[in-house]
Amino acid sequence: MRLARYAVPAAFAALSAACALNTQQELNVGQQYASELARQLPIVHDAAIQADLDAIAARLTPFSHRPEIRYQFFLVNSSVVNAFAVPGGYVYVTRGVVERATSMDQLAGVLGHEMGHVELRHSAKQIGRAQAAQGVLGVASVLLGDRGAGGRAATTGATVFSQLVLAKYSRDQETEADHESIVFTTAARINPMGMVDFFRILRQVEGTEPDAIAEFFASHPLTEDRITDVSTRIRQNPLAMVQVQSGVTDAPEFGRLKAAVHRLPAPPQARPSGK
Repeated sequence: MRLARYAVPAAFAALSAACALNTQQELNVGQQYASELARQLPIVHDAAIQADLDAIAARLTPFSHRPEIRYQFFLVNSSVVNAFAVPGGYVYVTRGVVERATSMDQLAGVLGHEMGHVELRHSAKQIGRAQAAQGVLGVASVLLGDRGAGGRAATTGATVFSQLVLAKYSRDQETEADHESIVFTTAARINPMGMVDFFRILRQVEGTEPDAIAEFFASHPLTEDRITDVSTRIRQNPLAMVQVQSGVTDAPEFGRLKAAVHRLPAPPQARPSGK
């Protein structure tokens, strides 16, 4: 999924490199970008909401195969149906996702998908291939831990790669992240069909609230082919099918989270994307 309607300062473009970022660079990039997002996004700071979101995510995170990643999850007060992740394990989900999900396994499927992008280092690989428009020296100094003049210049806006990098996952990468979500939910003994169910809910919402999911569909086209691919992948996996029959579909923390999100103040007006 992509970051929707919240622009990254144009002065900080993608890092130019011949290959994917190494692990430490990836962690540094993620930390800087998360700092910028903390200023740009209407992130919800509510202890009870955070505890329930973390409880759902904690069902999945033990099955990460990247011990260097310390996943952090954030709820964004936006009605746009969206979720995205940045390098280093920072995962964001909007209230629009929570409001439209009807069970915990659906939300877990979304979180598992975003974790899949991190596990497979999709953003790190894209950043490594990207051509820098400007600010390359400053960005490089941040990646290398230089806190001198170059580092300060790069962190003026505190972002180290552009929205373009996050927005342009390939279809193959999206498919890979879908498959990773199946792995995560199956290992967590959660019904992996929750992700398929959520896709189908969004297909219905498309007809009644197209603006609410326009960004979701722009970057995550919910074609029948995609739904069929995920369903087929699950049916072909005996362990996944066990969880379809007996895995967890709901949990008290999801009910509490959904109720608390319903009580939140109305979302602030989204900032223009600058496009």
